[in-house]
Amino acid sequence: MEDLFQKMFELKRTGKSAAFLIITKTQGSAPRRPGAKMIVLKDGTTIGTMGGGDLEKKAIEIALETIREGKPRVVSFTLDIEKGNLDMMCGGEVEVYIEPVLPEEKLIIFGAGHITRCLAPLMKTVGFNVSIVDDSPEFLRREIFPEIEDLVLTNMEQYARDLPSDERIYIVLLSRGFSRDKEILNQLIQKDFKYIGMIGSMRKIRTIKEDLKKEGIPEEAFQKLKTPVGLDIGGETPEEIAISIAAEIIAVKKGKIEAFERKGVQNHVTT
Repeated sequence: MEDLFQKMFELKRTGKSAAFLIITKTQGSAPRRPGAKMIVLKDGTTIGTMGGGDLEKKAIEIALETIREGKPRVVSFTLDIEKGNLDMMCGGEVEVYIEPVLPEEKLIIFGAGHITRCLAPLMKTVGFNVSIVDDSPEFLRREIFPEIEDLVLTNMEQYARDLPSDERIYIVLLSRGFSRDKEILNQLIQKDFKYIGMIGSMRKIRTIKEDLKKEGIPEEAFQKLKTPVGLDIGGETPEEIAISIAAEIIAVKKGKIEAFERKGVQNHVTT
């Protein structure tokens, strides 16, 4: 029989979302005993079994919900058509633990300057898969970023143009100069990402928005942009600014950013 633990490891390594199910308790008559396992992929495909029937059908439905929500559940089923709303007559009870297994969130930083040198390793320590994109071999050096595996030396605008939408990708624009950030943002702003943050003064931000609107970018596209990037903690040094950006990204990940916005804590990092 296939090792489902190993299979889950392979799915996570290849960036595929799934849910891992294991029967933790049974009472009375049930099709499988405690320890029975099953994997449910995001498209509904299954590996292993909970015993089939309406129990498995309902378990798959709940597993898909946990993948969307990203939160584990413990679910109890009564295998009785009258008592448990399942089309089964076993009569027993089954408890199932369902754990979503999601790929690591990915952070892409455009620009390899001072703030990136602080931000990249910080975000790696909190579980993000970090990529740094820059067009300067002078800045994008392995000895400067020893902890970061994915260093992309390329044209930043072209990289942004080729980057497909992905709701698990977070993006921070820290490139060198107004024109670069504008062109990179132009390629990203109408795609769907979890987060786009751009450093800059209010004048820079206002000018970029005005220029891109003239080029046909609709006003509603800018609603997804977090700028000036970072929570307002009064940061001035690259280290402090990196912490403020990291805090904002984590707040977005945890669904807490709206609370900071209501308190007026958000977005005060400028350059």
